Amino acid sequence: MALVVSVGNGGARADAIQAQLQVMGAESLRSADPNNAELRSMLKRFAAVAANTRASLVYLDMPAVLLEGREFVLPAGTSISRPTDLLTQAVPLSAFARAAVQADQGGGVILAVGRDPEGLPTALEPVEQAPAALTGASPVLVARYGGSDPIVQVIAAMGQETVVDLHDVLRRMSEHDQVTVSDLPSAPTYLKRPPELEVETQIVAAAVPDVETPETVEELQVLEKSLSRSAKRALQRNLRDLGHYKGLVDGIFGPQSRQAITDFQTARAEEPSGFLSRRQLLDLQ
Repeated sequence: MALVVSVGNGGARADAIQAQLQVMGAESLRSADPNNAELRSMLKRFAAVAANTRASLVYLDMPAVLLEGREFVLPAGTSISRPTDLLTQAVPLSAFARAAVQADQGGGVILAVGRDPEGLPTALEPVEQAPAALTGASPVLVARYGGSDPIVQVIAAMGQETVVDLHDVLRRMSEHDQVTVSDLPSAPTYLKRPPELEVETQIVAAAVPDVETPETVEELQVLEKSLSRSAKRALQRNLRDLGHYKGLVDGIFGPQSRQAITDFQTARAEEPSGFLSRRQLLDLQ
C-alpha cells in the first residue's frame, strides 16, 4: 500500500513515482496540493489501510522544515507567521513513519523536500537530512531540495525487477549525494515479492469451512463472515484482476466489493446475490 503526496512543483515527479509503484502491484492513495485538513484526513485513511496490508510506503514531495529538532511537512496554503504555528498548520514527519510501520512487514517514508514557501520565520530551518531512527516508526529517507532525481531513478529501475525489497530501495537511494536515511529495515519488506511467497490466493481455500454450498443469503453472509481479512484482500485482488473491482484492496467488503461480486456472478450467468458461495470462493483462487 502506498501514499503519494505532492505540494508545489513536485506533482509530475509524484505521478511518476505512483505509476512505478502501481507497476509493482501496489495499491495507492494520491493527493496533490492538499491543505492541512485534507492531508491529515488522507494520513488517517492511509494508517487504517496500512495496518491491514503486507507492506507500505509513503512518498512525500513537499516543503519541510525543522523546528527544535523536529521535522514538519507543510501542506498547501500553509501560512506560518511564528514557529509555533507549525503545531496547528503542519504535520510531523514522524506521523507518517508511525503509520507506515503498522503494515505486517513494516514500511518506509521517502521525503523529497520541496521549495519552502515564501515568508517563513527565520527561526525555521529547511530539512536537509533524515531524522534519527525512532522507536515504533518506519525508516525515513530524505532527499534535500534539488536532490530528488535518484529517488525517481531507483524506483524506475527496481520496478522492472522480480523482487523489490524496501531495504534495497532505501540503500540504493541513500548512496547518492544529498540523500540520507534514518536506518534500514532489519527484516524483508517486500514492495514486490518473490513468486514463491505469493501464497495469498491459497488463504481463501484454507479459510472456507468444509460445508455444503449455502443457498440462502443468510447462509452466504455467515460464510463471508468466516473469512479472514487477508482472505478478503485476496478476493478483492482477484476480482480486480478479472476487471470487476476498482476499489482499494483493504479487506473490507463495502459497496464496491459487493458490486464486484455481483458483476462476477452475472458474468458467470449465476444468481447475482452479491455474496460468494463456497464454489465461487474456490474458483476465485
